[in-house]
Amino acid sequence: MQKYFNIISSTILFKGFTDQEVHQALSCLEGSIRDFNKKEIIFRKEDVLDAVGIILHGQVLLCKENVSGMRFIFSELVDGDIVGETAMRLTREHSGYEAIAGSECKILFIKMNKIVRPYEQTCHLRGRIIENLLTLLLENNRLIYQKLDLVSHKSLRDRIMHYLTLEAKKNNATSFTIPFSRSDLADYLTVDRSALSRELQRMAQEGLIRFSKNQFELLDAEHQLSISEL
Repeated sequence: MQKYFNIISSTILFKGFTDQEVHQALSCLEGSIRDFNKKEIIFRKEDVLDAVGIILHGQVLLCKENVSGMRFIFSELVDGDIVGETAMRLTREHSGYEAIAGSECKILFIKMNKIVRPYEQTCHLRGRIIENLLTLLLENNRLIYQKLDLVSHKSLRDRIMHYLTLEAKKNNATSFTIPFSRSDLADYLTVDRSALSRELQRMAQEGLIRFSKNQFELLDAEHQLSISEL
């Protein structure tokens, strides 16, 4: 676990902790590390979660199904992110979504009862960990609203351009790599993959973007200007 200490200590779970406090917390929380292959299911929507996970390496995709049964990706998590924070619920409910390994990944799981049970022997740092988990839940709500804003764009082109602009701003560059394959991007944008591919080709032909696999560059002057103003 020491190999991943820098990642663990930089997560929101241990925000404000000294290195010594992180070591103390890990000692009494008794986490366990699991490895997952690409496309392996980490947990299903009907599972009742009893642990939160710190992603030590790899990519995790959070997915749901719409009313027609079509899968869509509503979030993508990477090294240092937290997965399964809904285990904080006071009632034992199904997760309501599934987590899939987008690549080979390694996750440190910590049982929630190690954090929230009010016994004397529980880690004395648990109160601060719970505060950080609540902060995480608020941040996730913000990301959900951001995703709702994305899918509110009715035209496919607007939806694509909105997403690419967000990625460019996140990378502070007009050239960047997105974290999705073409199929996963279609699921994230909740659009048909063939329609997405056709529209990307048209946008490239019209000089709006340049791309190769998951490498993209924004060529549109308006979007370049908005990014440079950050």
